Amino acid sequence: MKRQIGIVTLLFLMGCAPEPTNEGTESPPAEEPTREETTTTQEPNTGEETELNVGDVTAIAENLEIPWSLARTSDGWFVSERGGTITVIDDSGRATQQKVTLNEDVFEIGEGGFLGIALSADFESSGILYAYHTYGSSGRNIQNRVVELTWDGERFEETGVLLDQIPGARFHNGGRLLIDGAYLWVTTGDALVPELAQDESSLAGKILRIPLSGDGEPTDWIYSLGHRNPQGLSRIDDVLYASEHGASGHDEVNVIEEGNNYGWPLIEANEERDGLVTPWFEVGDTSWAPSGIATDAQYVYMATLRNERLVAIDRETKQVTTIVEGVGRIRDVWLDDDTLYFISNNTDGRGNPQSQDDKLYQMTIR
Repeated sequence: MKRQIGIVTLLFLMGCAPEPTNEGTESPPAEEPTREETTTTQEPNTGEETELNVGDVTAIAENLEIPWSLARTSDGWFVSERGGTITVIDDSGRATQQKVTLNEDVFEIGEGGFLGIALSADFESSGILYAYHTYGSSGRNIQNRVVELTWDGERFEETGVLLDQIPGARFHNGGRLLIDGAYLWVTTGDALVPELAQDESSLAGKILRIPLSGDGEPTDWIYSLGHRNPQGLSRIDDVLYASEHGASGHDEVNVIEEGNNYGWPLIEANEERDGLVTPWFEVGDTSWAPSGIATDAQYVYMATLRNERLVAIDRETKQVTTIVEGVGRIRDVWLDDDTLYFISNNTDGRGNPQSQDDKLYQMTIR
């Protein structure tokens, strides 16, 4: 079925202080500094409407509990859930929730919990996958860690630690993982301490490239810095894209290059300063709260939370087309040939759950 759909701007009134999280209406317990050097920001270029041939949206699994990340297996899906479980879904849509055995308990708080997952390249033979989760407790040091899990067909169990003591907080934990060859890419948030994003001795507010061999020290793995709360990663044709939450609107998609500084908290959106990189795309004054992304030769497909849409951003023109709306908050998206899969995220305390939420959906494109 062919549909021509244009972008719709969602109005939202933003408070001045404390600084909101862009994921929802809840605000973190700390103010962030005022920027001194600013330039005029611009709305994204939606231009004329484009056409995408998209099919109907179909739910293939239901009753997921705060789902966060998708990973495709040979015969179905793994869906991470923020409370510390992974739901295993086969291609018939049958879903079984499995506990994850960890050496540090998952601490589900605010935007923290059991977040990104990614399968190893040899998963089908090894059963190895990787996960990012928050640990600690209220009033104590909240941190995040990246662990190796092994799936034996019946349970997920921690079998190694790639990285721990990543600064964490109630908000801004990052958490997206991406496997690419011999490396695991990891996004981290600023943990509500914006200056950590500029601190080259801290793992907060960074995009990390961790060698699966474990070679080097954690600070050697910092690939880029100056990030606030990146929650999407996708790589195509040696181009790495990352989506990122802005402070009050001005969410970004960046093209990530090694050693670059993407500016937070010194600049945001289209502000400029020597040595700092402005975003490839930014949404303007009204927050979309972007999360997972996927890419093909023409588009960056981006899940949005506040905007409650799945959008396609043309990689050449940066023109935006809405391709899904009406299912509420969307957390992650996966592209498999000519089919897009995505998960709603209405049970996270900020959405309005519909019957049998949350769900894994699919739709054809082209």
